Amino acid sequence: MMEDATDILRDQGMMETERSNFESQWQDVAELVLPRQADFPMGGFASSQGQKRTGRIYDETAMLALDHGCAVFESYQMPRGARWQSLAPLDDELLKNRRVRAWYELKTAQLFAMRAAPASGFAEQAHESTASLLAFGNQAITPELLLDARGRNTGMYYRSEHIGQLYIRENAHGRVDTTHRKFMLTARQAAQKWRDDAPECVQKAIRDRKPEEKHEYLHVLSPRRDWDPGRADAKGKPVASRYVSIGDKAIFDEGGYRSMPTIYSRFEKSPTESYGRGPVMNVMPAIRATQEMMKDLITAVELLAKPPLLATDDMLDQVVRYFAGGITYGALDFQGNPALKALIDGMDIAPAMELLAQSRGVIKRALWEDLFQVRMEQKTHVSATDILERSSEKGVLLAPLGRQETEWFSPMAMREVDLMWELGLLDDMPPEVREAGGLYQLTYDNPLRRAQMADQAAGFYRTLEGVTPLMQLKPELADVFLTRYPFEKVLAGLGRINAVPAAWESDEDERESAKMAIEQQGQAQQLLAAAPVVSKVAADLSKLNGGAGVAA
Repeated sequence: MMEDATDILRDQGMMETERSNFESQWQDVAELVLPRQADFPMGGFASSQGQKRTGRIYDETAMLALDHGCAVFESYQMPRGARWQSLAPLDDELLKNRRVRAWYELKTAQLFAMRAAPASGFAEQAHESTASLLAFGNQAITPELLLDARGRNTGMYYRSEHIGQLYIRENAHGRVDTTHRKFMLTARQAAQKWRDDAPECVQKAIRDRKPEEKHEYLHVLSPRRDWDPGRADAKGKPVASRYVSIGDKAIFDEGGYRSMPTIYSRFEKSPTESYGRGPVMNVMPAIRATQEMMKDLITAVELLAKPPLLATDDMLDQVVRYFAGGITYGALDFQGNPALKALIDGMDIAPAMELLAQSRGVIKRALWEDLFQVRMEQKTHVSATDILERSSEKGVLLAPLGRQETEWFSPMAMREVDLMWELGLLDDMPPEVREAGGLYQLTYDNPLRRAQMADQAAGFYRTLEGVTPLMQLKPELADVFLTRYPFEKVLAGLGRINAVPAAWESDEDERESAKMAIEQQGQAQQLLAAAPVVSKVAADLSKLNGGAGVAA
């Protein structure tokens, strides 16, 4: 049974009540760490633009640490300019087919080319979503088709959603499968978006010549209950889409999607909650403490620089001039003793500064700012094993970021591949892939994955260091070691972990040619080395032959 507008609005009211506790916490986080998104009391809408939003901030440590945390997240998860995600066939047998491999590599290249296109806005929108994820523990991003002035599809664009406008429901597996996006448009914008299908409130505003009048809407995305894969219309799409005019209490635009258009992910989440929590929320006590301590320190420094003065009662009728370079008459008595004294003298703020530094350190560690110090702290005597072990430790510290591969990057890629299909970019699918149903899997080759693999390389170096003394005593053991760990396999693994570009690696044909050249060069060197001996033998034989002839 299809829900009507009344059912949807009733469900929306329940979702708003369920999320109210989170909203107050998110607003607190936003006001102290991410003020540009401090709109939660207004449902994600700014009451007026250009408001001053830094009134509660006295210490900027958390704001700067969030920027550094975003830099760490983006550089380890989706480094700009690198293909950190790849499409590959689901069937490993298809990997043996060179044409199939080349096709998947081409689609991966096209996907990243569309992400990198200036009009897509992927970099800045992904950055805003990252900031939301680390600050509030939740983010949402929507990839859509990019239309030109003529309405033709020319690529993709991305829009980071303000989580204050989004309400979610999970399925039985704990994945977000239902979203309500509550948003606002002017009548003019709504008429541009829906044209003749715009709701009654919009048409009335246009008739009344009130094009800038604003109205609220809901965009509901949920699994379609009456999904029929055999149909070509909206009921043939697994994700149902409905627009609701809140003022009219009516559904006015229904459709569907083949894939979930809005990708919602959580940083970390309690099994009993739907919404996530981020690292900034975890250190809010320290953030509040730094704000209070900074206010107190400002007061303390002001008191030290210009302390309150003590004066006797009979000085009530005197004017005290208290400023740099000023002369205060009457501040000395007839004996030359000061008639005025400072109320506070010799204040020690060192303990307060130490406590402030400790709280700042907690905030910075929560957002991995200490990872920026790794290269600065490395000494020249650090071995390759130590460096790899440190990289492995970074992979452990950043392990919570791996959740985004499940909730953000993989669903987003599924949506993007669906849009590529709509753009006609999958029409050149090889027959083998088409027969396999066009199935694919996603693989990740980003710095986070390599940092998590660094322990493997460190293990190899530890093993090599352990057996090197034995090989020095008995050199033939080196052959045993290389037989167990062939150099070609070790070299390929180290190159992958250390992010050596794949384009630098030779293919099989080039390696075979190089081996043949080495073998030929080795044979030539053997011949050159043997040439003097051969010449001497030939000369000796010639002498022997000549001597035999004379004797005969």
